[in-house]
Amino acid sequence: MKLHKKLWESAFHDTKKYMDYYFQHKAVKSGVYSDYEDDELCAMAYFTPYKARYKGESCKVHYIVGVATEPEYRRQRRMTKLLEQGIAVCLQEDSPLVFLSPENPRVYDSLGFVGTYWRETTMVQGEGKCWYRVSPFGGLKEKEKEMTAQFAEKILKAEKFELYLEHSKEYYEEVEREMKALEGEVLVLYEKTDIVAVANCIYENAEWEVTELICDRDKGKEVVETICDYLKTEHLTIDDSYFIAGLEEKKIFRKKQEKPYIMYKVTSIEDSPLLRCYINDIT
Repeated sequence: MKLHKKLWESAFHDTKKYMDYYFQHKAVKSGVYSDYEDDELCAMAYFTPYKARYKGESCKVHYIVGVATEPEYRRQRRMTKLLEQGIAVCLQEDSPLVFLSPENPRVYDSLGFVGTYWRETTMVQGEGKCWYRVSPFGGLKEKEKEMTAQFAEKILKAEKFELYLEHSKEYYEEVEREMKALEGEVLVLYEKTDIVAVANCIYENAEWEVTELICDRDKGKEVVETICDYLKTEHLTIDDSYFIAGLEEKKIFRKKQEKPYIMYKVTSIEDSPLLRCYINDIT
């Protein structure tokens, strides 16, 4: 594992705090595929399992992350062999698909991966205003955490996605740990006793960033203003704008990503059909 952490650090430049979190909580439950030259680690890829809804059914899918090859061993098909090995194991385990967030989508085209989700990022400027009560997820009671998960699932199911990750209480508990490792937290917004939004927030390079925001669309403007007020920031980046609307009065800049945020491959057939997918805030 020491060699894997060293390659991870050199490839992705994550903080020690985040790497400690990842290798304590995510790596230990992942399938790890490695390529060596004598005792030297040349390449690695992690296949991390998630619970998902795929065409209406609950199942296990795998997120491919930590894909890294030492520079001197690139373009030798080492990574291709590792990915093919991992995909074959997923097929044996009846996992219907694998997915990843590509740095270079063309690398995965030849392996049969297809782009399925493009994010539109919104940069918001301006003073916030408190419309709703905000509670950190980590401080909620167990029943309140369950209600938060039920709110998110209700929103996602209503969109009739063919593929999305199940937003259970356990899912959000893991996300909360991950946000803490990135100097942030999960925020739950309430209108009286009703939940109106869930926001995953990180603090990076002295800027606040919302990595996932699930809310009622007709409350989008008030939700964003409340988050800005709570975080005491006049500059907020929302990585994905799918569930927000009504920001026309704000000083905003929207940008559709040129490359897909998510690519996936169905393990059981040669070609992957295009799915209506929502997978966000995945690391």
